[in-house]
Amino acid sequence: MKQRVFLIHGWSVQETTTYQALHLQLARAGFALEDVYLGRYVTLEDQVEIRDIARALHAALDEKLGRDWSQPFHIVTHSTGALVARAWVARHYTGDCCQHRPLQNLVFLAGPHFGSRLAHHGRSMLAHARYLGDTGEQILRALELGSAFSWQLADLWLDPAVWQEKGVRPYCLIGDRVLKGFKNEFAAKVFPAGFEAGSDMVVRAAAGNLNFRRYTLEARNGKLHFDGAVEGVPFGTLWQHVHSGPEHGIMNSIKRRTSAEGHPALRRILDCLSVANDAGYAQVRQSLALDTAATRQKRPGFAQLDFRFRDQEGQPVSDYLFHLGWIDGQGKERPSKAVRHTHKNEKDPSHFTVFIEMKHLDPALTYFVDLQANSGSRLFGYEPMKVTTEGRLNVLAELVREDQTTQVDVVLSRRAGGDLFVFHPGNDAALHVRWDRRGSVVETGLGVE
Repeated sequence: MKQRVFLIHGWSVQETTTYQALHLQLARAGFALEDVYLGRYVTLEDQVEIRDIARALHAALDEKLGRDWSQPFHIVTHSTGALVARAWVARHYTGDCCQHRPLQNLVFLAGPHFGSRLAHHGRSMLAHARYLGDTGEQILRALELGSAFSWQLADLWLDPAVWQEKGVRPYCLIGDRVLKGFKNEFAAKVFPAGFEAGSDMVVRAAAGNLNFRRYTLEARNGKLHFDGAVEGVPFGTLWQHVHSGPEHGIMNSIKRRTSAEGHPALRRILDCLSVANDAGYAQVRQSLALDTAATRQKRPGFAQLDFRFRDQEGQPVSDYLFHLGWIDGQGKERPSKAVRHTHKNEKDPSHFTVFIEMKHLDPALTYFVDLQANSGSRLFGYEPMKVTTEGRLNVLAELVREDQTTQVDVVLSRRAGGDLFVFHPGNDAALHVRWDRRGSVVETGLGVE
């Protein structure tokens, strides 16, 4: 049966050469060359959002499928293309389009499912100079660590009806390599975000894994509630590859003469596209797990925590001090070496991301999270949050998972101060009174006619 493959690139791409010879390799593997489609779309227009691109993707697919959504096809994405494809699956792959389950395998290469540390650098003045104008402002906001977009898309994918019940088989492949050499070591000092251990130099392995968990943490009592998860998606880290580049890029190092045996990413792409049933899916899951285990023999593992701070009515809390550390035998709080990087989202400062190196995380220690939120007013405030892992042996293992992101919705209690609203009894000897903008009584005994 005829099967099409659609390729979807990432941010800032303006040439189909980004795919290199992937389409030719797919043809060599048995797909008809005319049935492999190399996508192109605009990412550098500041006003364009991922939802716009997802809508345009649907129209382009509809055209190439001849409006026949009964024929099987596959999608392979690179980088930001993952978010476009996931948004399309959630919003447009619905109704008659998915009735026959035509989308078979959805392969994510280096997909920033939970953001990229580099995204907010893409909005800089230097980026504007490099790209001679717009940089894709809205797309980069969606790509920033802890973005509201990543949470909204995760909300959708927590529902199995959005993808699993449509028969979609997703896969996540990502490199875990930082290039060495004198030039790279110098560049790493100038731009450390692009040479971060635990990443492919653009996307962290933990952020490139679609498997994740969501919890709600009540600040007032420290209770942790499990809200849902995406689990069972085949995920593999490949120590040989980086995000992009002619020699080691996970996609654009695939040349005409590349052999699948000598190119781990190409071999796994072909494995994923060959899956036709649950048994095959399970086999690839196992193979990718072995790839990840091999990578962990060479590279340290990391985890990512995405916090979202809101009050009990769902309103964002953006001004706060956040501390994560451990408590020693004398009860003294100490900073944890496990915390390698933190990021407060620029667009949505109520979102805070923590990057954790697993080898420095000791389950035998008691860890704490301390949050002090500032309302900016004496008339209302937030109760402080202090939670520890003491007596909660499983909490650390549940929240901090190697090569995964965990989203934690922190609910802070917003309380009114005593001077915000006051009633005076009619026999109050101080009547009448005048108060200032802070609610303090500044004059008493005011007369009336």
